[in-house]
Amino acid sequence: MSLTSKRLERLQRSLELALNQEWPQLVRIKRHLIGLRPRPITSDIKSGGTLPAVATVATDGGENRLNLDPIRVQVLRVADSTGEVYFEDFIPLSLQPEEILRFYFKSEPRLQRFLEWLGCGWNELLPRTDYQRGSLLAMLRELLEWAALVKLASKGPPKLLIRDGLLRSILLNEPVFVALRRRLEHLTNKHSHLLVGIAKRSKVINYLALAFGLNETFAGGQPSYIVVPETLEREAAPEQYRWIGERAMGQLYVARLDAGEGVPLFPVDVAVWQRSRAAEVMALLHESARGSFPLRGYPNALVRAHEHARLGALETEMFERLLLEVLAARDPETAQQAHLLKLIGRQLIEEPSHDELIQA
Repeated sequence: MSLTSKRLERLQRSLELALNQEWPQLVRIKRHLIGLRPRPITSDIKSGGTLPAVATVATDGGENRLNLDPIRVQVLRVADSTGEVYFEDFIPLSLQPEEILRFYFKSEPRLQRFLEWLGCGWNELLPRTDYQRGSLLAMLRELLEWAALVKLASKGPPKLLIRDGLLRSILLNEPVFVALRRRLEHLTNKHSHLLVGIAKRSKVINYLALAFGLNETFAGGQPSYIVVPETLEREAAPEQYRWIGERAMGQLYVARLDAGEGVPLFPVDVAVWQRSRAAEVMALLHESARGSFPLRGYPNALVRAHEHARLGALETEMFERLLLEVLAARDPETAQQAHLLKLIGRQLIEEPSHDELIQA
């Protein structure tokens, strides 16, 4: 489709009209930002550097998938930064999402006890929106990660508990999330834990940073943070508040957790019942983020938790061997065919293509 001068003029007029509607909101938010002043992160506070930081991660499904055609399974693993594994199970991907949820619930008594302890029934896990229906496996991973955090919170000594993601949920239904918040508030208060969530991305942060140069607010590269007022958060990402309701338990902050101009800003949720201790939380996160790699300023506790949750090459090979052994005990012919297809696939990857041979 050609872009004629007449069409270009019409599009420019349409864009001007659209910007006329957007601009007043942008000006309001910019005015809010001008009044925000970062607070420096300091370590000379009571608990700074003394509480151990422990993070939990439910690994991304794409990282732990075993493909031995015609068998497709995923390893669902939840681990923390100390190396403790809370859940590790094979999930059959041939089932429909709701069937996967039903299968796992019936086969995992710990999940049954966890929901009973929350005072929630199985039916409260079932999706209520189209988005939830398409994300049931992700919801299961999230629920198990919350379960791991609850287990950590249920005993001392005091720790900084870090969730991989903000302290809110779009996937869990409200009764489940409200029960989680109530239990976590009680346990963290009882055992003197601090609870925080950190995300690598956030629509709110992207909006503020790209639209108004939020990074200029953090000029100088020193570790610092600002609180994001709820009114500003609503204006920056109003669509989030169509679903969030009671499914949030954190006060949102923007923080640079290590020194350096190139260190990115992260959205940080501090448990709302602990926001008076935000300075302590930031100091502890700063200690965990010092010299982090490969993502600068990202807490090392989360880096380690991701490493423990993700399948390495040797583990993948071991699990594939285990899968072949179990398959052979049930149907030797199918196991042999799966093994053959695996070898063929590996050979195709390792052998150079015809084009590569010609270029050589």
